[in-house]
Amino acid sequence: MHTHYKATVAICTFNRAKLLELCIASIAKLDFPFNEFEVVIVDNNSTDNTAELCKRIGSLYPQLNCRYVLETQQGVGFTRTRCATEAQGQVIAYIDDDCLADENWLKRIVAFYDATPQAMSSGGRIVPKFLVPVADWFGKYFWGLIGNYDQGPKIFRMQGVRYPSGANMHFRKTAFEKYGYFDGSLGRSGKSLMAGEEKAMYLKLIKANEQVFYLPDVVVYHHVEGNKFDKQYVRRHSMGIGGSERIMNKGSLLKLSLKFLEYVAKLGYAMAYGMLYLFQGKPSKMVMLVKFRWWVIEGFFSPQKA
Repeated sequence: MHTHYKATVAICTFNRAKLLELCIASIAKLDFPFNEFEVVIVDNNSTDNTAELCKRIGSLYPQLNCRYVLETQQGVGFTRTRCATEAQGQVIAYIDDDCLADENWLKRIVAFYDATPQAMSSGGRIVPKFLVPVADWFGKYFWGLIGNYDQGPKIFRMQGVRYPSGANMHFRKTAFEKYGYFDGSLGRSGKSLMAGEEKAMYLKLIKANEQVFYLPDVVVYHHVEGNKFDKQYVRRHSMGIGGSERIMNKGSLLKLSLKFLEYVAKLGYAMAYGMLYLFQGKPSKMVMLVKFRWWVIEGFFSPQKA
């Protein structure tokens, strides 16, 4: 498919019509020429009024070049892939349906790729926007579960264990043409809270020695709903982290063994650090930190339960 635009804004969505509407409104306020980018919304079998909302975008925001696509294979890995295959932009910028784009978001992404021809991919900062009060057990170790992502104030090349977060990640379209797409067996699917489809994609790029960068000034704001502090949700999300690592490393006994030892070490660290919470009179923080690490191990051994 030809690249007719400088960029494609790619939005995967599933049953979040109210938040999706806010996301689209933020895209409509971007400080970037509207004739130079398109918006591709890929709906993964939503049962709310997502389709109806998307039909109204043309009248609500006539300045947007927007396309609505239905992806019937359930799972965010399939949905992200559909965004990439549909995209007609030179750069594909993913933003989650529960996020708001900073007005300079796309301008800074495109400017970076124009100035950095060796860059194949990048990721930006994600700032939480709480819709409910924060739970008393919540601490810094749970930042990842609510979408907070901040790798510091400087641009740097990401390698090894660090990689961008899916709510604010960007690729040259040629990255997919060279290295393939997202793994549909990973990532969220319906009620499953599996993860890892972004990580697996980035590992392919990094293994091929492609350059991936962190861009601190490329910012989105992530709505944090009340369910993020529901302990059953946290349990399933934690198990999804462990389960996805089991699937990604299933071909290597060595990698599985090392990952298990890493998780056991992190559980031990959580117990030790939890004692500090206990001495500070914050027992709920200690309990949830230890449970989180245990649930990750549980998911590692039983990915089908995640």
